[in-house]
Amino acid sequence: MGKNHYDILRKYIKDRELLDDIEFSSEYRILDEYWIQEPFIKAVIVENEDEYRNYYHAIEPTVSLEEAQIISALYSDLKRVLVLQDVSIDISERAEVLVRSIDRLAKEYAVKFDENFYSRMLYYFFRDFFGYGVIDPLMEDPYVEDISCDGYNIPIFIYHQRYGNIETNIKLEKEKLDRMVLRLTQRSGKHISMASPIIDATLPDGSRLQATFGTEVTPHGSSFTIRKFTAEPLTPIDLIEKGTVPSGVLAYLWMAIEHKFSAIIVGETASGKTTTLNAILMFIPPESKVVSIEDTREIKLYHENWLAEVTRVGVGEGEIEMYDLLRAALRQRPDYIVVGEVRGKEAQTLFQAMSTGHASYSTLHAGDVNQMVYRLESDPLRVPRSMLQFLDIALVQSMWVRGATRLRRTKEVNEILGIDPTDKNLLVNQFVKWDPKKDEHVEVGMPKKIEKIAEIMGVSVEEVYQELLNRKKYLEAMVRRGIRNYKDVTKHIHAYYRNPEIAMSKVGEMP
Repeated sequence: MGKNHYDILRKYIKDRELLDDIEFSSEYRILDEYWIQEPFIKAVIVENEDEYRNYYHAIEPTVSLEEAQIISALYSDLKRVLVLQDVSIDISERAEVLVRSIDRLAKEYAVKFDENFYSRMLYYFFRDFFGYGVIDPLMEDPYVEDISCDGYNIPIFIYHQRYGNIETNIKLEKEKLDRMVLRLTQRSGKHISMASPIIDATLPDGSRLQATFGTEVTPHGSSFTIRKFTAEPLTPIDLIEKGTVPSGVLAYLWMAIEHKFSAIIVGETASGKTTTLNAILMFIPPESKVVSIEDTREIKLYHENWLAEVTRVGVGEGEIEMYDLLRAALRQRPDYIVVGEVRGKEAQTLFQAMSTGHASYSTLHAGDVNQMVYRLESDPLRVPRSMLQFLDIALVQSMWVRGATRLRRTKEVNEILGIDPTDKNLLVNQFVKWDPKKDEHVEVGMPKKIEKIAEIMGVSVEEVYQELLNRKKYLEAMVRRGIRNYKDVTKHIHAYYRNPEIAMSKVGEMP
């Protein structure tokens, strides 16, 4: 969305004391409270001590019944006025038009607002015109990962990074929920109706949306699930800090990607496959041509020579599938091909691309390498066993839940070495494994691809190991220096490609 609408709203408000003190009955104990957007929205987590159950309260400015009626009347008039306004898509200009329109309507009504009510009223107009309406506090809360609405008059549930799955104080009646689903769908640029009541889409901020409309496919009523996407993608530095992937494995992946080894990240739902994929793609050399193909836009790179493509849902010849885009991509002579997730016949084309020397990267729903092989060979993917040997690396991701804590870990790092000529089984070398008891990654073998990298580079295996150590130190130095923004991390990786010695000295870590 660019600049946040709350940043702009702060310029217009005349009263900074917008939230009333909230009192909870005696059976509730406040566990946590924090500002989501000061001074407009606060989150309060309470525990019901009788039920041993937590609840999430999104606290917004309160309005009386009379004030709500004024806001509702103004809102209806504003919708008619603002549709006719020819304004720039820039949110600052739209905000200026909105505020001017409110002031003009107030004069027409001969109404004068006190500062406190004017500020609270502006909050709701900005929330509803520029945000996501009643669920905007949940969309703004950085600790909320998933938002789930299961039907009419059912409390919305969220997944909170600190407290796990938790019920909120927000519920939507039939008319409001239907309107919310239509609004979310329109925001994503798609269409939903009684005739076509299910959609998968991407919201403007990159969050995933799955929604249903009406009661035909979901008897409890319209529903939606939003998997929030971070405004800035996580980087290899974030993966190290969070303990998802150790620095030594990332250094190995850096060299593997540089030398065009193909990889697939497998894991269960919400295990962080796409997040890890996006992070390791930052290791792609700066001038290389990259083509990414997705159903919904999730890959985000700071890379100039990058062609991002998405599928299109249509009728008959109007539909463009991932398979069509992948075939077209092979004619564009890319150095690196990225497929968001393989789940159909495009898998065969992807492995054909690997066999012809194109470095290819993707994700796949599977629990381990054996499940990966089974899924790839079965319908609808149907990749021949002989083609699987062109895959070089398979990372296995998992989601680790301990109490309310949900963490992502790379469970295994596997190399595909070929096919056994006697039993036709894949030869797999697992050299890193995650120990859940200690929550640490353990080296259980030696990476065999190092020898192939040494052969490509024309150096000894010892020199490759030294380079791996240098890159590991470089990544760890970025962790210590707090270099985390994805653009800054990419710039430092590109700087290392161009001159390792100068890059290392700049982060204060000479080899």
